[in-house]
Amino acid sequence: MVQVVAQGLGFLAGIMVVRTLPKEDYALFMIVNTIGPVMNLLSDNGITNSLSAIGGKFWQDDARMGSLVKTAMILRRRLVLLSFIVVTPFLVWMLWRNHASTSTIAWIVPITLVGVFFQLNTGVLGVVISLRQQVPRMQALVFMGVLPRLALIGLFAALGWLNASLAVAAGTVALAAQFWLLEQWVRPQISVEAPPDAEFRKGILAIVKRQAPLTIYFCLQGQIGIWLISIFGNVHGVADVGALGRIGMIFSILVSMTSALIVPRFARSQDWHRLRFNYALILLGFSGFILLGTVFAWLVPNSLLWLLGAQYSQLGDLVWLAVLATGTSSLAGLIYALNINKGWIPPAIVLIPVEIFTLMILCLVFDLSSVRSILLIAILSPVMPALINLCVGIYKLNLFTMQSIEGQNSKKELW
Repeated sequence: MVQVVAQGLGFLAGIMVVRTLPKEDYALFMIVNTIGPVMNLLSDNGITNSLSAIGGKFWQDDARMGSLVKTAMILRRRLVLLSFIVVTPFLVWMLWRNHASTSTIAWIVPITLVGVFFQLNTGVLGVVISLRQQVPRMQALVFMGVLPRLALIGLFAALGWLNASLAVAAGTVALAAQFWLLEQWVRPQISVEAPPDAEFRKGILAIVKRQAPLTIYFCLQGQIGIWLISIFGNVHGVADVGALGRIGMIFSILVSMTSALIVPRFARSQDWHRLRFNYALILLGFSGFILLGTVFAWLVPNSLLWLLGAQYSQLGDLVWLAVLATGTSSLAGLIYALNINKGWIPPAIVLIPVEIFTLMILCLVFDLSSVRSILLIAILSPVMPALINLCVGIYKLNLFTMQSIEGQNSKKELW
């Protein structure tokens, strides 16, 4: 229920932005919300997931967790600088192409970079309370990321000041508040003076190197709708796709709850009896929610469109497609998260060529300037990565089960 309330407040803040901003400003806001996660992914590059995979074996040891966090922080500082250098010019170009003024670009870009920096540090420190399942603190952290943003957006909207720049700034303030609170909690729990560990560095880099090609590709594939409509469409198309995506965020509650409570428990589980059953249960349950959400959006699209305001009222027949697009992307992300948090990484040499070929076919078949076509591409493009990751997960589960049984048999023979 706490997740429902917190995500509901976040959803309210998003709807307030959609209803208040003109389409031109909302398109700029959506571009930032697309590029920001790309910077985050490139700067992380699997480091946070490697912390779950490595730290899940000694999550109660304060000294070793401190050393693990210190090692990850050092590696991340190097990656964040690289991602800023690579992605910032692209962010500037995207904003310029969608008619942002020079002053707007000069304001939005630094604020976005600061927000990404806070988000990166929060991701590393958050692994500690996530693995230790400190649920009340996890819940409070969610509220800290939502309430400042909602309050600032509400204040700016009431005063008639809200624009793309202030909407981005509100998100950055919330990320800063999250990081400050999390740091106060984590520092007393781990040995902050613990030195970085060469073995941890080796383990993290092993996962990062295997995941790097996938991370780079997912930066492009994860927000394919906004990318394509920004390049081949116009500013109104960007706003329409972004606004419909807000409706699809009905899954954000489920995604957040799964990421905070279920994935970490799955990551630290070493019981082969339950892993396979839990894997299937998580994915089937998530798929059921996607089906229910899509049917609901198909039955009552106008009620959902009312949330977006009059300027989006003509999009009624696209609502269920937007919900299904978010759902399929979320399901593919969940399969990947379950795998990667156990250190099960699909072979990039197989995954990336298959996905690129699929995306090329979809781009040739559909009209890239049409909102409907963009939504159909967003629905279909995650299918192949989801299937490949599912096959990897099933294979690794079977391998883990066989190794566990062999280990038990060896112990019996030794006894």
